[in-house]
Amino acid sequence: MSEIRPVLAPRPGTDGLVDLFVAFLQISLSGFGGAINWAHRALVEKRQWMTDEDFTEMLSLCQFLPGPNIVNFAVCLGQRQQGVLGSIAALSGSVVVPFVIFLFLALFYSHLGKIDSIHGALTGVSAAAAGFMITVGIRLARPHRKRALSILFGTAAFIAMGIIRFPLVYVLLVLAPPSIIIAWVMKK
Repeated sequence: MSEIRPVLAPRPGTDGLVDLFVAFLQISLSGFGGAINWAHRALVEKRQWMTDEDFTEMLSLCQFLPGPNIVNFAVCLGQRQQGVLGSIAALSGSVVVPFVIFLFLALFYSHLGKIDSIHGALTGVSAAAAGFMITVGIRLARPHRKRALSILFGTAAFIAMGIIRFPLVYVLLVLAPPSIIIAWVMKK
């Protein structure tokens, strides 16, 4: 049986806004290009602002919304913890570093992107990012490993998108309604 621990929150008021900004600034510094794994570590394991289940549910919502998952996550968690100002603080923390890095990389790539060794290095980075996403998927599946239907829907989505290569929108249109209905019926 898993250990039950209290879910904490950032400090109230302005200090809490600083907590949110710093937390997402650290996440963006650590996880440029793959911040969800770092967000889990920072928000669930270190700060204990969320449980595994809360994290997975919020991430599911954020993946459904348009835009980068970590940005959506920052806005949702900031709103939940500190309202509109919390959303702004968390969003600011999550985009400042990537924006600056992106500007420098764009400048770098515009001058040196045609060099074969640079192109090869970028190919290696993309392979590493794919492996990183696999570890994120495994980590996020852990809380649901005892739920057969969660495994079934997750496997169906992986096969549909990863192997058969169906577009995400079709997979969502087919799998989301029954999974929502089943989850709603099981909560009753």
